[in-house]
Amino acid sequence: MTEGHPKTHPGKILVVDDTPDNLRLLAGYLTGQGYEVQCAISGALALIGIKNSPPDIILLDIKMPEMDGFQVCQRLKQDSATHDIPVIFLSALNSGSDKLRAFQVGGVDYITKPFQLEEIVARVENQLSLQRAKAEILNLNAELEQRVNERTRELAQLYLHLQTSEERFRTVANAAPVLIWMAEPDGQHSFVNQRWLEFTGDSSSQLLGNAWMQRIHPEDLPCVRQIYEAAVEQRQNFVAEYRLRDAHSAYRWVLETGVPLLTAGQEFAGFIGCCVDIHDRKQTEDQLLHNALHDNLTDLPNRTLLMERLKLSLGRARRYDGFHFAVLFLDLDRFKLVNDSLGHGVGDRLLVAIATRLNQLIRPTDLLSRLGGDEFVILLDDIESAQEAVQVATRILESLQTPFVLEARDVFISASIGIVLSSPEYQDGAELLRDADIAMYRAKTQGKARYEIFNPVMHQEVLRRLHLESDLRQALKQQEFVLHYQPIVSLSSEGLADFEALVRWHHPQRGLVPPDEFIPIAEETGLIVPLGKWVLQEACRQMAEWQRQFTEMPPLRVSVNLSVKQLQEPGLLAYIDDVLAQHGLSGASLTLEITESMLIDNAETVITLLHELRSRSINIDIDDFGTGYSSLGYLRRLPIHALKIDRTFTYNLALNADIVKAIIALGHALSLDVVAEGIETLEQTELLKSLNCEYGQGYYWGRPLPPWEVGQWLREFSVKD
Repeated sequence: MTEGHPKTHPGKILVVDDTPDNLRLLAGYLTGQGYEVQCAISGALALIGIKNSPPDIILLDIKMPEMDGFQVCQRLKQDSATHDIPVIFLSALNSGSDKLRAFQVGGVDYITKPFQLEEIVARVENQLSLQRAKAEILNLNAELEQRVNERTRELAQLYLHLQTSEERFRTVANAAPVLIWMAEPDGQHSFVNQRWLEFTGDSSSQLLGNAWMQRIHPEDLPCVRQIYEAAVEQRQNFVAEYRLRDAHSAYRWVLETGVPLLTAGQEFAGFIGCCVDIHDRKQTEDQLLHNALHDNLTDLPNRTLLMERLKLSLGRARRYDGFHFAVLFLDLDRFKLVNDSLGHGVGDRLLVAIATRLNQLIRPTDLLSRLGGDEFVILLDDIESAQEAVQVATRILESLQTPFVLEARDVFISASIGIVLSSPEYQDGAELLRDADIAMYRAKTQGKARYEIFNPVMHQEVLRRLHLESDLRQALKQQEFVLHYQPIVSLSSEGLADFEALVRWHHPQRGLVPPDEFIPIAEETGLIVPLGKWVLQEACRQMAEWQRQFTEMPPLRVSVNLSVKQLQEPGLLAYIDDVLAQHGLSGASLTLEITESMLIDNAETVITLLHELRSRSINIDIDDFGTGYSSLGYLRRLPIHALKIDRTFTYNLALNADIVKAIIALGHALSLDVVAEGIETLEQTELLKSLNCEYGQGYYWGRPLPPWEVGQWLREFSVKD
C-alpha cells in the first residue's frame, strides 16, 4: 500500500481503545499524517467526547470492559446527531460472525489486528472522501438550485411587469446568458430566448410546442415528461436535471426550473423558466462520487459500492425465482512476504496488475471489488449453477500460475478463494461476505492456492472456534494449562539428552484439548504470546526443580517451542534473561525450537536475535525440518545447534530413507546435530542409527508425561552423556 494519501483537508479522528499502547501508536501516527486526533480509553468516555466534540470518523476497538465496541456503535447510530459519523472497527477478533455483527450495528469497515498503519490511513481516507463528496454534492446542489430558483422568480416577476410590453421582455430575455423559455398552460413551449437557439443550433420554430423534447437524452426523457405533467396538473414549481443535445450533437447536463405564471386575477397562465448549463459541475460531482466508491489504488469498486450491488442482487433474487448469483472472496497467499521483501511500491504495482488480470476473467455484468489490503471480491450475477462459479475460480487459480513481471523480475503469487452461493436465507450483503470469508479461510487451512465452497458446517465450525477462542482467553486467566515432557535420547548411548516441553489444555468441560486444535487459534489471535511466556516460565521453573532433585545426573535441558509472533516481540530477549535469572538457570539448560518459515519471513531480525541467544549458551534447533521453505544461505549464517526431522518422514522411514539420509548429511555438512522425531519402533531406531542420526524422540522412547510422572521416569532411566 502507498505510504501517503493526499487529503483535501485534515479530518478529526476519535480513537477508542482500552489499551494505552494502541492509543499512543495510532494517535502518534495519524497526527503525523496531518489528522486531528482525539483518544478515549473506554466506550463511556468516547460517548461523552463525541457529544461534546463530534469527530469526522471513529476508530473503535471491540473488546473493552463495561461497554464493548458493538454497544458504543449502537448508541451512536440511535442518536440522530451522531448517526452519520462513520465507524471503523479495529479488533483482533477475526471471525465472520464478529465482522457481520460489526456491520449490522452500523460499522462501515473492519480492520483486523495486527494491522498495518498505512492500511488504516487508506481506509480512513476512503471514508472521509466519501463524507466530503456527499457534503460537497449537497452544498453544490443546494447552492445551484437556490441561484436558479432566484433567477427564475426574477424572470416571472419581470414578465408580469412587462406584459404590457412584450417587445421589452423579449429584449431582456434574449440578452440573458441562460436558456429562458415560456410555456402555455398545456405545457407546450411558446417562447425560447436567443441563448436557447445558440445552444441547440435550431430555429425558434423547431423548438416550440413539444418539439424541443426531441433533444432530451432518451434515458432522461420519461422522467422529464413525468415532472412536466405533474407540474402542469398541480400548477406548482418544478426542478429537473437532464441531458440536452447541443448544436454539436453532444449531450450536456442542464438544471431547469419553472414557476407558474398567474394573471392579475390569479388565473394560471402557463410557465416561465430557465435552464443553466451544469455539465462541468456534474462531471466534478460524478468524479467525486466515483472516488468515494472506488479504491484509490486499483480504481476497482470498494466495499461501499460492493455492498450496494450485493443489496441489488439480493433484491432481484427475492423477486425472481430463477435469478442466482455467487460471491467469490479472494485473499492473496503470502502477499506480506512480497511487501516485506520487495517493498510496498512493488506490492502496490502487483495489486494493480492482479486487478487487471482478474477483470479479464469475468463478464462485463460481473463486479470485481477490492476490499483493502490483498482482499478482492467478485460478484457473479445471474448464473445458472454453482459450476459457473467454480469455473471462474478455476480460471483465476490457473491464471495466477503465470508470474507477474515487475521491475524486470518474475513475481509469483497465488490466492485462496471462498465461494458462497445465493440463498433465500441471506438477508444482507454482510452475511454473504462473512460466509465467503469463512470458505476462503478453509481454503487457506487446506493448503492455499485453491477454492472452497461454503456450506453450513463451516459456519458451525467457525462458531465452535469462536467459543474455543473465548474459552482459551479464559483458560489463560484460570491457568488451565499444564506442560507434558517428552524425552529426547542419544541414539548411540541411549542416554537422556533433553526434554521437550509440550503444552496441554485441560478444558473444564471437554477435558484434554489437543494442541493442534487450540495452538492455531492462539497463533491467529495473538494469544500465543502470553501462552508462550507461560510455557517458557513454567518449563524453566520445572527444570530448575528437577536439577535440584537429581544432582547426581548431568544438568538436564528443556526444549521450548517459539512461535513467529514471539520472535517479533521486542522484549523477548530481556524476558528470557529474566526467566533464567529468576530460576537460577544457565542458558545451557535451555533449547529454543523455531521453524523454517520463521527464517524466511524474518531473516535479518531472526539472525540477530539468535546470535544474541547463542551468546548466552542457549541452543537453537530447527523444528519440523524438511516441511517448509529453507535457505541454505540463512542456515549457514545462523548459530543453529540441531535440525529436527519432521515425524512425517520418520513415520514411513523405509519409503523416505533417501530424504532422511539427505537431511542428516546436510546437518553434518553444516556441523549440526540431527534429531529424528516420531520414532515408534526398534526398526526405525536401528535404521536411524545406521544413518548416523545423533538423537531420537518418539513413543518408542517415551510418551509426553505430566511433570509428576517424569520424576519417577528419571529415577528409572539410566542417564548417560
